[in-house]
Parts: sequence; C-alpha cells; structure tokens
Amino acid sequence: MPYVRQTNHIERVRDLIAGRVVNPGADTARLASSYRRSLDDYRLDPASTTGPRILTGAELRAIQQSEENFLRSTGQCLPRLHAMVREAGYCVILANARGVTIDYAVDTDQRKDFKKAGLYPGSCWSEEEEGTCGIASVLLDQEAITVHKTDHFRAAFTGLTCSAAPIFSPHGDLIGVLDASALNSPDARDSQRLVKQLVRQGATLIEDGFFLTSYGHCCILLAHRNRHFVEVQPEMLLAIDEHGDIVAANRCARDVIGGLDALPRPVAEVLEVRAERLFDARTGHNLLSLRLAGGSTWLHARVRAPLRQASARVRIKNAAPVTQDAPACTPPDLAERTRIVNAMNAAKWRPLQAAAMLGVSRATLYRRIKQLHIVPPHRQ
Repeated sequence: MPYVRQTNHIERVRDLIAGRVVNPGADTARLASSYRRSLDDYRLDPASTTGPRILTGAELRAIQQSEENFLRSTGQCLPRLHAMVREAGYCVILANARGVTIDYAVDTDQRKDFKKAGLYPGSCWSEEEEGTCGIASVLLDQEAITVHKTDHFRAAFTGLTCSAAPIFSPHGDLIGVLDASALNSPDARDSQRLVKQLVRQGATLIEDGFFLTSYGHCCILLAHRNRHFVEVQPEMLLAIDEHGDIVAANRCARDVIGGLDALPRPVAEVLEVRAERLFDARTGHNLLSLRLAGGSTWLHARVRAPLRQASARVRIKNAAPVTQDAPACTPPDLAERTRIVNAMNAAKWRPLQAAAMLGVSRATLYRRIKQLHIVPPHRQ
C-alpha cells in the first residue's frame, strides 16, 4: 500500500495542529484534536509504517459471540453496501464499540491486499492504538467522517481513504461503526462525499435492524411522513409494550416526534390515538394516518405485531439492566444501583456524562457499575 514520505507526513501533522494548513476542510478541528491526543496522550509515532494490531482467531471468535445480536441485526447491509462501492475498489467493515473489526465484505481477489493494509476481521482501530483514523474518530465524536489519505495520523495508513458512520442502540449509546475503505482513490476529498452518504444510510439500516431485533416482544409502529414510503422504507420506529406505553424509538422518531427523550410514555400522550386501536390493527392491512398529540403533523403507519411473547425477564431487563447471575442487593446498594441506571439512561449510556450527573469520577462509575452488575440493555 503506498504511503507518503515519513518526513513529509510528520510536517503535515505538525502544521495541522498549529493551524498552518491552507484551505482547511470541515473536519480539520476534529483531526487536529485527534492528532494532539495521539501525540501527547498516547505517545504514538506518526512516522510508523506498521499495520494495526490483529486479534488471534480465538480472541475474535469470543468477541463475535458477545456481539451475536448486533451481528445478526446487520442482515445483508454489509454485502449490499459493498455491491454499491466495490467497483471503485472499496471494502466494507463493521467494528464494535471498541474499534475491533467483527465483520467485513470484500472481493475475494482483493482480500490479501486489504489484509496487508489491516482491513481484516480482528483488526483494532482505537485511537489509543492507531491514532487518527475513520473508526477511531467516530468512536470518540459519534459523528460520521471521511478520513482521507494524509488525514490519517500514522504514515502506514496515508494511502487509505475511510468513510465511517456511527451505529446507535435504541437507547442512544454507540454500539458500532460502519466503514467503507479503499486502498487507492482520487486525491480530491470531494470524491468521497457519495461514499460517506452511502455509509450513513447503511448505518441507519443496521440501527433499525438492531431495533427490530431488540424489541421483537413489542408491537412496532412503522411510520413515515410520506404515505407512499411506509411499506417500502419506514423512517420512524416506535416500540409499544403490552401496556400501551412507548418504550423505545429510533433516531429519526426522536428527531421528529417531541417527548420521546423520557420513556416509557403512554402512546396517547404522543399520538392522537388509543393504544387499543393500534393493537387491533395488528392483523389488518389498512394504512393508519396518525396525528401527533397537540400538533398538526401527520404520520402514516403500519403496525407489526409482536414476534415473541414478552417475558418477565424481558420486562425486568427494560426496567433495570442486570446480569443473569447478579447477587441480591442490600437496600443501600439497590438505591445506588437505581440512581446509576437512571443517570445512565438520562445520559444515553454515555459514562462520561453520567459520571458528571452523579458527581463522581468516570473510574468510580465504572467500578460501581461492575460491582453492582449493571450492563447496558444492548449487551443483554
């Protein structure tokens, strides 16, 4: 894989940090911040030309087993995205929330070249290990980005172009990254705009697949603002439990419909419809037109009946995530556990924000989460 001369790359890293780059791009601030961390916090060498760390087969299989529900939710998203970009020489990779590649799609005749570049299952792309790259940037900033050639911190990757987008759970916590990478691409950054958009769309499809898998025990409202797209590709998903409460909503629904930040919430408080009407529509094929409560916005929707029976275990998980072998808590521990879970839910399971709400350090929060056997809903 070609890469720029090491001395030239080091100078570019220094210039970007110092703000001496001519015509800086939209992501320059993100890149400069990442460069500083890579140099100052992680002591990485920008001149390094070695590839990323790759896990052993046993280590990778263990991680893939722990991510089984996530992997199952991707369906055909990876091969479909790869089919769109393969002619331009891209591979598609899926990383978990720690930056480990757990799945990928690549042409067989190019597999060896991509493996040599580190684009292979088991490769580790955290910023702490590899510095600035597409997956690491998304893991930290939780926004889509294209890290194009010399944007990469390490000289080893300056021939790559990577467009990556975050994948979120129904609770809003980051669970993975979808990335399309090429070994050779045009030098112009604008050439990557379409690929970045395709990756974003693919990430949204995986999110919705994970949503539907996670809430198979609920009645699902599949909605769109345009009635002609409800069945083809619904944009909003609402999970409604057996009591008529909305217990989860996908990102688009939270953006469009107010009042979904604090769930569960009775469906009648969000939509001008009684839950019974939605339950009765399970077996029907009629398209529903629903108005948002207190507004003039209309949604068009269909209802998907629960695919499995809601169990007591599922209800307990939704209320307060625990491991199956969690020991009984004392009243003080139970009170603290409830307080931590509430803070994590309010912070969308982002530990840094939750720690600030609780007035403790992140290390203390991690320790208490482990001691009290609290796990995020998507890990159960």
